[in-house]
Amino acid sequence: MSSFEALTYEVTNHIAIITMNRPEVRNSLNKQMRTELLAAFQQAGEDDQVRVILLAGAGKGFCAGADLGEISPGSDEDGFITDLIRHEYNPLIKAITDTPKPVISVVHGAAAGIGGSLAMACDLMMMAEDAFLYSAFGAISLIPDGGSHKFLQSYLGSKKAYEMIAFSQRLPAEQCEKVGLANRVVSSENLLNDALEWASILTEQAPLTLRLSKEILQAAASENLDYCLDKEAVVQNTAYRSQDFKEGASAFFEKRKPEFKGV
Repeated sequence: MSSFEALTYEVTNHIAIITMNRPEVRNSLNKQMRTELLAAFQQAGEDDQVRVILLAGAGKGFCAGADLGEISPGSDEDGFITDLIRHEYNPLIKAITDTPKPVISVVHGAAAGIGGSLAMACDLMMMAEDAFLYSAFGAISLIPDGGSHKFLQSYLGSKKAYEMIAFSQRLPAEQCEKVGLANRVVSSENLLNDALEWASILTEQAPLTLRLSKEILQAAASENLDYCLDKEAVVQNTAYRSQDFKEGASAFFEKRKPEFKGV
């Protein structure tokens, strides 16, 4: 067990469970939590025993966004917020997107502000029926950050994304599932158990497929079809020459469950 204070970190059955643990402030991100989240994702990404990562929040909501009550040295200086976003928020989003392992956000209650960015940055999302994404920035005359413009535009289109930002709207779980932001919507009572069950099934899938396809899908979002066709051809060679492909093919013909190792 790792010694974090603003979050809990647990590994069970090849699943790393990272739980933001500041329920008294709806898991709003202060400097300590930002630092610990980055360390936790790096730790999970480097742990050979971890195949899937879950990101969840304790208490009544996933994450209420940045901790606006935190007083930071130098906050009155011009450029302070740019440096803060570049050096603390952006690396955290990239830690989620760049880890070779699948990350599932487990969302209940509000995923607001940067909390919504954290949820959307994950590869998969499971939401409780009462959960929602909330673009709260306009209400305090700020703009979304943490990649929210990119995430929202990808799923909603420019006009709906702009509407959500301009009017500080909430996007409920049902609508998130409809547009493809969320994969599953389940009851609040069963959220964590359902997420763990789903993650457990994912740990049994081919690690190379999960890693390589995550990489290609991210590139495909900004590249053309020709790039994607060639990238698939090159990367498929890695998969084709792997021990896992030999194991998968043998298991197929022997009508048994394959045992993948990620090599």
